[in-house]
Amino acid sequence: MATGRIRSTRKLKQWIVDQVSSEQYPGLVWDDPNRTMFRIPWKHAGKQDFRSDEDAAIFRAWAVYKGKLKPGEKEQPATWKTRLRCALNKSSEFEEVPGRSQLDISEPYKVYRIVPVSEQGKTPAQGRRDSGLKRRRVKSEPHSGREEEEEEEEEEEEEGVRRRRRVGEEETNPAVVVQPILLQVESVRDVSNFEKQTSLSVAAPYKTQQHSPLNEIQLNFTIETTPPSTALPSMLITIFYAGLEVSQRRIMGKDVKISSRPPGSAPPGPPSSMERVWLPPADSLSNPIQSEALASLLPFLERGVMLACTPSGLFIQRLCQGRVFWSGPGAPHHNRPNKLDRQEDLVQLFDRKHFSQELVVYREMGGQPPQFKVTLCFGEEFPDNDPVTDKLITVQVELPWARQQLEEVTSFRESMALFQNLASESPLRVAALDFYGIS
Repeated sequence: MATGRIRSTRKLKQWIVDQVSSEQYPGLVWDDPNRTMFRIPWKHAGKQDFRSDEDAAIFRAWAVYKGKLKPGEKEQPATWKTRLRCALNKSSEFEEVPGRSQLDISEPYKVYRIVPVSEQGKTPAQGRRDSGLKRRRVKSEPHSGREEEEEEEEEEEEEGVRRRRRVGEEETNPAVVVQPILLQVESVRDVSNFEKQTSLSVAAPYKTQQHSPLNEIQLNFTIETTPPSTALPSMLITIFYAGLEVSQRRIMGKDVKISSRPPGSAPPGPPSSMERVWLPPADSLSNPIQSEALASLLPFLERGVMLACTPSGLFIQRLCQGRVFWSGPGAPHHNRPNKLDRQEDLVQLFDRKHFSQELVVYREMGGQPPQFKVTLCFGEEFPDNDPVTDKLITVQVELPWARQQLEEVTSFRESMALFQNLASESPLRVAALDFYGIS
């Protein structure tokens, strides 16, 4: 029976405040002078430039603090992140501030606000709003005398955030039908096969209760059948000068040309079927030496390169006089330069079929996620022993559809990892699941 009281997670709040104030975790900083909001790094574990020792440091620290990571255990950055996310979203002492979060930059982060005691209990936690499902109570073993600590762990792990392709659509769509189905699942393999056969996205919020000799664990799985988004761009092109982002464009068409603009050139004429991305002028760099070198290089890139996104993958043709090098999942060499020659034939930078095959392996076996980005380097050999930030001009080409598919698979793997942890903690190795099909 609900008591209406404000559930406190003092250990979580004090721990978070201590970690932000320590300034020992990259990206974990205060977001306002009054220290009422803080930023927490939020880079996806599937990104090519993900650094577990930096981007997952705060999540790993939480796992260690809660006793969820023992010496010698396998590193699981995605699972650590999910645990802390659930704890923050469930707690009435924290509130996510989406308007201040930045998730589409090279070093993404979320912003959370520390909710004053006077405001707690007036607005439900973000995790509860996202869930929108009533949960049945399941009794477990008798009270063990560790009520406060066990309540905190329940709050930490109760909510799993459901992925949404369109924000708020599920909550506002009056045609949504929810039908509960009670199942008894005795192995993780059964749940995995169920998801494969139905091609559905699975998330796993759960809650345990005390008072039953069976020590049964209840989970509420929300299975969403959301059609793929048709508004995704074909390419996301980001231009870097000396490691600094100077331009970004979403390409909605299938073809694009990247080049420098000739000095004194006329304004662009009527639009054509091929989109154009212009390299910014040399004065975009404040360093005079770098700016001078850039000014010398840009005239050799006036004819540029052409990119084409086809059902088979991503292709390129070099037209400019300046040298062009590249790296990516389809590159012939990963530790030495890959040069693009000036030729009429297209060169394939990304193979869609190969990506799909690697995605299946990652889904089934784990390991390294498949790459979905290609890097072009103008005028300098790449890749080599020098860091990419030392290169004068680099262009990153990302395929949003591939990123979306990888995030879906990674989300599924995170949910299954949580379920595995739950099942392993149950003496009977049995979990009672409520599946809600949403159509």
